[in-house]
Amino acid sequence: MVLLFIRSIIHYFRKIERYNFIYFFNKIKLEKEKVIPLQLTENIFFIDRFFFKHLSYFSKSSIFYHSENIKKFFRIITKFGEGYFELLLIIVLFSFFLFNKKKYQYLKKYILAIIFTLLSTQITVNLMKVLFARARPSITVNPEKFYGIMTLIKNSSFWKGSYTSFPSGHTITVWGTIWILSFLIKAKFIKVPLFVLGILVGMSRVYLARHWTTDVVASVILSYFIAKFVYKKINFQQYKVQMYTEKDIKMEKSRRKRDNLEIVSYQTK
Repeated sequence: MVLLFIRSIIHYFRKIERYNFIYFFNKIKLEKEKVIPLQLTENIFFIDRFFFKHLSYFSKSSIFYHSENIKKFFRIITKFGEGYFELLLIIVLFSFFLFNKKKYQYLKKYILAIIFTLLSTQITVNLMKVLFARARPSITVNPEKFYGIMTLIKNSSFWKGSYTSFPSGHTITVWGTIWILSFLIKAKFIKVPLFVLGILVGMSRVYLARHWTTDVVASVILSYFIAKFVYKKINFQQYKVQMYTEKDIKMEKSRRKRDNLEIVSYQTK
């Protein structure tokens, strides 16, 4: 009996030790899981603070501080993200079509690609701006300020532009066009200036304190996937049209061949 009692006590203490070990292990695991995302967000916001400090025009640590010429330059560059660039491209391509109607299908592909990419980027960016409701760097020095749509509705700030920082509308507009053109055009001498223009537009948004760096980077990434989707859809539709055209040509050839055979057989009779 004594031995059984001692064994039960030993078993009980071992059980407690095992439960304690599992509890502490799970606790450490949960703490690590909390720390990793926290560190990640801190690193992301550090990037925002760093570029805001060294690029924005009213920061005393900015490399462009008190440079009026740079300010004028970026104010001009940022206009390329307002849709004028895309409008100009469509007008130029349409004018080419009027002068050379033989290239209708070729030019139509470019025009539709730009229009669909522009529409898709604008729908996406405006939805995300309202959903995230991030404060612009022009009203706060804290990049963590994400208010969300419900806060804006409650505070009657739904349409205030100061809370629509994420993502960048100018950047997603110009980069959507750059990506779709880079998929369609293979010439490097056209691609390189386009990418330089895109980078400058992104920089202008940070310099003018209208966006955080992560707003700009997110817009570049989003625009890539939108442009890729549009490009695949347009190519698929073109393939279908080409496939049906080839099928019609084959059917027409076989019909003519059959008619010729009928004429020959009739003449021999």
